[in-house]
Amino acid sequence: MKTAYLDNNILIELEQQNVSIEEIINCIDSNISTFFYSSAHLQEAHEIKGTNSEIKERLLRRFETISSVTKNNYLFHEIKTKEVHRMIEKPDNVYQTITDVKFTQEAMKKMVNNLDENQRNLFRSELNLDITKLNNYSPKDVINQINEKKDLFGGFSVVELIDYAITSFPNNADFGLHNKFAGLFEMLDMIGYWKDKYNEKSNYARLWDSNHAYYASFCDYFISNDKRTRNKANVVYHVFDKKTIVLSYKGEK
Repeated sequence: MKTAYLDNNILIELEQQNVSIEEIINCIDSNISTFFYSSAHLQEAHEIKGTNSEIKERLLRRFETISSVTKNNYLFHEIKTKEVHRMIEKPDNVYQTITDVKFTQEAMKKMVNNLDENQRNLFRSELNLDITKLNNYSPKDVINQINEKKDLFGGFSVVELIDYAITSFPNNADFGLHNKFAGLFEMLDMIGYWKDKYNEKSNYARLWDSNHAYYASFCDYFISNDKRTRNKANVVYHVFDKKTIVLSYKGEK
């Protein structure tokens, strides 16, 4: 039997009854028996806006959606060992753990917004890559094309650059694969590969895209309606030799 992980945008489609879980299974693989969720779904739920009563109502609805779809099958990332474990846990309990440390999300927002959009555009112009062509390359060829510009990265290949960047972080031995996923997602976007539409939240949202891709790498399928995320995930899976298949809920690559 097969397992699948749904991007947050699919959960919203299910919540709004625009699609059913049966339709998704029929389009993807009739052998899918289990859907998993992660703390990344709850981190995104924490961004829900409204009055206190509206937020409470929307959160309860999200918890119900997650429980209904996944049967509380949860992918837990253990910080100490960097291992991911499968367990049964209710989403409202997981939500409590992500809100216990209140400074974390603001710190993460500051981290991913270190470079403004003008600096990113300047970086892309210096690379001088044909983005239209790059967006149509296979994951392997995307990496090869970027590596041809290694002189602009201090002589480092993509993977070497991420490993080198890790050394600048305190306690870098604990950096973990999930952060490497985030680093490569960020690098691909900075280069312009299936670049996200820029707004004040796009850098932070991409952090959760990479988190979803990371957790999905422990399943047979990663299902997302965001083509930008799907393409970035395919490149990251190629780099880190992950076999997860990436599709939209209609079965589109």
